[in-house]
Amino acid sequence: MCEGKAAIVLSVGTELTEGIIQDTHIRYLSSELTSLGFTVCRGVQIPDRPRQFTEELEKATHEATLVILTGGLGPTTDDLTREIVAQAAGVPLEFHPDVWDSIVERFKGRRISDTNRKQAEAPRGFALIPNPNGTAPGFHGQIGGALVVALPGPPSELRPMFSQSVVPVLAARFGSASARDILWGTALMVPESNLEEALRAARPSGISWGTRVDEDRITFSLRGGTAVEREACFASLAASLGPTRIRVGDARPAQLLSDALLSRGIMLVTAESCTGGLIGKYMTDLAGSSRVYWGGYVSYSNTAKTGMIGVEGRILASSGAVSEEAVTSMAQGALYRSEAGISIAVSGIAGPDGGSADKPVGTVWIAVTLRNGETQARLFVFSGSRDMIRRRTAVAAMLFAEARLVGRDFLDTRTKW
Repeated sequence: MCEGKAAIVLSVGTELTEGIIQDTHIRYLSSELTSLGFTVCRGVQIPDRPRQFTEELEKATHEATLVILTGGLGPTTDDLTREIVAQAAGVPLEFHPDVWDSIVERFKGRRISDTNRKQAEAPRGFALIPNPNGTAPGFHGQIGGALVVALPGPPSELRPMFSQSVVPVLAARFGSASARDILWGTALMVPESNLEEALRAARPSGISWGTRVDEDRITFSLRGGTAVEREACFASLAASLGPTRIRVGDARPAQLLSDALLSRGIMLVTAESCTGGLIGKYMTDLAGSSRVYWGGYVSYSNTAKTGMIGVEGRILASSGAVSEEAVTSMAQGALYRSEAGISIAVSGIAGPDGGSADKPVGTVWIAVTLRNGETQARLFVFSGSRDMIRRRTAVAAMLFAEARLVGRDFLDTRTKW
């Protein structure tokens, strides 16, 4: 039996237990729930098997005061969450015509199957949780001594629903840790293991932390102790890892660069090789990015580098595409061909093939040019898979450009990431 304000997360789906897709829900929800003052007893992955699902749900509702279910709210026969929860609560499923109308409207102009009617059902007496990004609403209600919350599986649906709709329900029901008692921060270009070591070294007794890993950053929370102790812990962490890497609040690299561009009234142009447009993608993920992002060149091949942004063939022949000379020329050529005030250029070897003794996989050159300033270039050697190297390159490039704009020294590139 879990004690106090306890939570259990049940992540449902055979595709999870068979390793077809990676489950990120348990980690995300555990971090969020911890910041709200819950003790998360465990997170469990459950296949789409009615008996096992029923047993795990029954056990969870006896052990915890809050049970969150993820997945199993689709229209197919193996989506069992509604039926299992209704059975556990001893109530029938109830059809919601207004939900069905919204589903039909969402499918307007496309064929909709009768199987989708299932998504308009919920256990009787359970409150619906709106889903602005998908067809299946969630729901919440009481089973025994536990509040049971059911959310859909896609992260793009679950996370907004949790933060916008579930958190207020939890605060009203259980209360929550005061925002004044939590200090939030972001670690950028820091491996999770390094952050953990630095947190252990920096924290005084009585301070605890939680972390959440996203593709472009790690957000962390400091809880417990006094405000002065939490701030001292944060300051020690920033002194250890550097002010470029440790920021206050939830700081997305693209947002940091966007804010710096906005404050100076200039736009960004990008010239991307190994990242294939990923920097542009991160920038345009932000609402209002048209105010700061002029556009970009995906100059992947050597002929694209020469034809699109004017890199001289002799540079590519003598130094290669992954070199300081090439990336400097890319940054200058892109800026010259745009109306932007600053440019970013990246060229590297993302792997898994293409590396050499002189330029191993993960070797990346990044250059930043200011309209009224010099070009600066940095050499990095990133580790990880092809996807990780590309993401790490994009994050480093955005932080490099931000550092140039705000007048901050950039990172010591000897630090591995």
